[in-house]
Amino acid sequence: MTLMDSLIRTTHLAPPKMIVYGQPGVGKTTFAASAGAILIDCENGAGAVRGLVRTPYLQSWPEMRQWLVELVSSPPEGIPAVAVDTIDWMIQRIVEHVVVDLDGKSPKDVTNTLGTAHGGYFKAREIVQNIVYRDLLPMLNALTSGGVAIILLAHAANTKMTTPEGFDIRLAAPDLPQWIAPPFIEWADAVLYAARDGDQRKMMTQGTNVVLAKNRYSLPAEVPLSWTALMAAMSDSATSRST
Repeated sequence: MTLMDSLIRTTHLAPPKMIVYGQPGVGKTTFAASAGAILIDCENGAGAVRGLVRTPYLQSWPEMRQWLVELVSSPPEGIPAVAVDTIDWMIQRIVEHVVVDLDGKSPKDVTNTLGTAHGGYFKAREIVQNIVYRDLLPMLNALTSGGVAIILLAHAANTKMTTPEGFDIRLAAPDLPQWIAPPFIEWADAVLYAARDGDQRKMMTQGTNVVLAKNRYSLPAEVPLSWTALMAAMSDSATSRST
């Protein structure tokens, strides 16, 4: 057997890896509940959502990591998705872990920052990036390999971005620092902007000149903010592409 024998020539619809972001109260956590997800509670704001299975409120990256390791090593049967509420708070806890715990500071010392920790010159950013690339994303990939969808919930922010051509633009985007956002955007199969349209709640699936969004499923430009509606749209798209 040669390496050429391992080439993959068929298509396969794997569990989606997605970022769903929007303003507070738009229904992001309810969307995760509609997916039947286990929620990694990084924010302590999901207690009023009915039908939601969630972890205790996790206040540090080691606690969050312990739950992710448990879910990867012993995934519960019948759980279709794992959601993180929210990824921006998880990143903040990773930053705190890097600049305080890993730098030997007292937990009550608030003077250590990304710019000053680990010798300064923002070296701590590289450590945070290492955790994301070498630890967090591989664990999320392991979950999808086991048949579990990933939903990273995020707040929305008005973000300045630079295009590959060098133009500065402002977009609604996930509220992540620009030095850590790219790996998540690239990793995700879909980045969906949740918003209200009158009494209706919807998700934008395609980017515009004011909203960052994308998907790898040829979805319609808007779908209802509902797991059932999103899965139906993905199925319809897959069927149309195969015919």
